[in-house]
Formats: sequence, structure tokens, C-alpha cells
Amino acid sequence: MIFLTGVPGFLGTRLLRSLAETHAGASFGLLVQPKFEETTRQVLGALGLADRTEVLPGDITKPDLGLGDRYDAVADQITMACHLAAVYDLSIPRDIGWRVNVTGTRHVLDLLADSPNLDRFGYMSTAYVSGRRTSTIREDELVHNAGFKNFYEETKYHAEVLVQDRLDEIPTMIFRPGIVVGDSNTGETEKFDGPYFVLNALRRLPKYTLMTQIGSGTEPVNLVPVDFAIAAMTHLLGQDEHVGTVFHLTDPQPLTTQSILTLFGELLDKEVAYVPIPPGMARALLNTGVGRYLGIAPELIDYFDYPSRYDSTHTQRALENTEIRCPSLPTYAPKMVEYLKHHADVRSTAMY
Repeated sequence: MIFLTGVPGFLGTRLLRSLAETHAGASFGLLVQPKFEETTRQVLGALGLADRTEVLPGDITKPDLGLGDRYDAVADQITMACHLAAVYDLSIPRDIGWRVNVTGTRHVLDLLADSPNLDRFGYMSTAYVSGRRTSTIREDELVHNAGFKNFYEETKYHAEVLVQDRLDEIPTMIFRPGIVVGDSNTGETEKFDGPYFVLNALRRLPKYTLMTQIGSGTEPVNLVPVDFAIAAMTHLLGQDEHVGTVFHLTDPQPLTTQSILTLFGELLDKEVAYVPIPPGMARALLNTGVGRYLGIAPELIDYFDYPSRYDSTHTQRALENTEIRCPSLPTYAPKMVEYLKHHADVRSTAMY
């Protein structure tokens, strides 16, 4: 049985579909919060996976994952597992983030340590466990004391520390995506957050307009389409030689903040003059009615003028004999914009 957390979320659902196609004879066990049980069953029906899947109502914040007397039976059946369930909101309070992201991950690890038939575990981390580190961040680096931009980063960092501490015990691959956006072929996404806030702000402005440029505009912003992240994870999970490896699912040639703004402006047919302002001033401005009107979350400021770059050597080497590549933003940004125009509904400040 392939055990998954994170369904019916956008990434979890797409990974479920991808793994079901790759592992045609596999059955699935989905740990799902009870409030999402009905939605999950609808997703399974739409994917044609109801007959191959057991929905397991539970809660990662509980020591037994809420499985009760089913715990041992579930542990015995697991051959592969992927843990995606987490709170991804950039503005999460620390106690909530710690309970879900850190304690929840510990409970999943405990289950997998009790799973005698486990062959592979895929853990969804984030590139932003790097926190306030600058310069080049490598895949085999984790522990630091540079601090964090928010509690999302901090709690995901401590969760990955737990995962890495048990690499000798649990056969694990760790995936660190950048800021995940919609499908590069269709533009499909579930949440219009991250760079979509900027797109929505541009849409609301007149054709000839002014817009703030946060900081220098020369730092990279690492965006990756969801289909690349899922394809990479699915492929890598099938490769025995990569157990114990950390993979940056990032764009090896990300655009700078100003290049992204210029690209989005052109796609929206806007003539924009950019006014540079310091990040602190931008954050203060977005905490006012101006920010609420534009729909841009103040927490995003730190990601649009930060001097960090994510080396993805392990990932590129592992995928070099495949057709799986992170596409360049200009090739799929038009799909992002078109999908936004038809489905815009700003909801949260989640990273992916």
C-alpha cells in the first residue's frame, strides 16, 4: 500500500494521480482529516481510484495519527509513503505551525518506523528551510542559525531536521520545491497566492500606471510549475539509488523580480513605470488599505528581494536521462495569466 498525507490538497491530489499511473497495480491509503473525507471521496471518484484506495480518517497531530486500533494494520501494509500534509500559510502562528508541521511530521515518522515493509518514503519539505541564509544554498545543506523570515519557514525547517535525523532508520528522499505555481501546460492551480497576488495587483491597475519595485529588483525569485515538481518526485521515488538524497525542485535559471514584473506587465498589456522602494517601506504600505486593495500579502515582500540561490545539482543529475526539466517562466507564464483571468479567487498566502 502507498500511504499518502496531503490529499485532497492540490499537490497531494496530483501526486496521487501520478503515482497511480506509475504504479498501476498499487493500492493506496490516504490519511485524511475527517472534515475532508467527503471531498476526498469525490476526488477519488473523479480520478477513478475509489476501488484502489482506502480513506483513513485521521489527524497527524495525534500520536497515533487518529488511527486508533487500525494503527498496526496500516503500518504493516505500507510499502511506500509520501508526507505532504502541512500548514503552508506564510502568516501562520508559531504554535499552529509547530503542532502541524513539526509534531505532525514526528508522528508520521513514528508510523513509518513501525512499518516493516516500507521501501521508500518521500518527504515534502521546501527550499525555504534555508530561512535567512544568503548566497548559494546547496541540497546537502540544512542546519544553520541564520534565522527565518516567518514561522512557516521555521517549522518546516525543524520538521526536516527530524526527517534527516532518521535517515538511517527510514529509507527517505527529501524534496524541496521553490514557490510552486500552476501547471505549465494548462495554467491550472488551486490557490491564487504567491506571484498570483502580484498578477492580480497588476490586473487592477490602469493600463498606464505606477507600481512599486521592492528593493533593487535584481534578486531571483524561484518559481516552479506544479507539473514539473510532481513529475520529478514521481520519477525519483522510483529510483533506488537516490534513497537518502535531498532534491531542490527549483528553477536552475530563475528570473529576477524586475524581469518577472516586466513579463507579467507585458502579458497583461500594461504600461508600467516602476518606483523603487525599500522592503521595509513596502511592507508598511501593504499593511494599509493600499495593500488590501491590491491584494498583496505583506509576507511576500521577503521573497521578492532576497539574495539566495538554490543549487539543484543533485536533481539535474538524477533527471539528466529523462525529459523532466523545469521550464523557463516565460514559456508558461501566458498559461498562468490566462487561467488567472478566468478563475481568479484570491484566498491565502500559502507557498504551494
